[in-house]
Amino acid sequence: MAVSDYVEAALYDPEDGFYSVAGRAGRRGDFLTSPEVGPLFGAVMARVIDGEWIAAGRPEEFRVVEYGAGPGTLCRAVLTAEPGCSRAGSLEWVMVEVSAAQRVGHPTGPNCRSAADDSELDGASFLLANELFDNLPFDIVAHRDDGWVERRVALDDDVFTLVDGEAVDAPAGAEALPPGTELPVHTHLVAWLASTRARFPGVPLLVFDYGATAPEVAERGTGWLRAFRSHGSGSDWLATPGLYDITTDVVLEQVDAALPISHVETQSEFLRRHGIDDLVKEGKQVWAGSGHIADLAAVKARSRIGEAESLLDPAGMGRFLAMYWGAG
Repeated sequence: MAVSDYVEAALYDPEDGFYSVAGRAGRRGDFLTSPEVGPLFGAVMARVIDGEWIAAGRPEEFRVVEYGAGPGTLCRAVLTAEPGCSRAGSLEWVMVEVSAAQRVGHPTGPNCRSAADDSELDGASFLLANELFDNLPFDIVAHRDDGWVERRVALDDDVFTLVDGEAVDAPAGAEALPPGTELPVHTHLVAWLASTRARFPGVPLLVFDYGATAPEVAERGTGWLRAFRSHGSGSDWLATPGLYDITTDVVLEQVDAALPISHVETQSEFLRRHGIDDLVKEGKQVWAGSGHIADLAAVKARSRIGEAESLLDPAGMGRFLAMYWGAG
């Protein structure tokens, strides 16, 4: 079977898939994404959303569609930060999440709602996805001495294993990579970009995820493929279908070939450009003025320092990619 079919079943099977049974983000879950680090990421994103709202002319209705919303942590954080579009009554946040188990945790209110997909939406103002691309099912190709081949999942004595399949073309960005190279091929990601762009033509899209260029990903051997559970990694992803999250680094050239990216930068650069340092400075001032009281507001302000360190870490979340597709 295709690797992407295996990954899709292991993650999203309605009865036995990882996200249907137990998988979730958060400190008590299996992995942390930027919103789960704390409210600071959401506070920055509130500024971003306001900037998009203002650029659109402050419309009376401004719908943000978040794909792969998980338990709704980012929506909560942005609403808590009270962006101007929310105070004006313009903001509607739609959390799109295929996992019913994840949707149970979504916040409810007059300016947010939950959905399994975007099929019933009659429009959107801004599209957003945080660590969605790495979780979309992918295929694998390998460069042999006589060319590139697809890797496929086979069953041998009740054990899943990888075998070589048919010859394929080199993926975007990998044409000059040497034999022995293995890379993910983002089949579902490419399809998602095409369908989403067709569904909402010209609507700005912002995506955060971890990835790099094809040569950089290739240098990681097979380290670009990871399995997570309870904040640990290292499981054999073929030995335990449904028990572990399966993720892959995103190959930048494949994304750009599918839909040319308007702008790309690291998450650290993006957050700094949108005022994270000002928010940390503000937190330090609040702590300096009322830290001796140690009330909840002061503690939250003080926590911004640690959150910023994690979000900007050049060896961690700070090196994630922020990919933006503008209007048009």
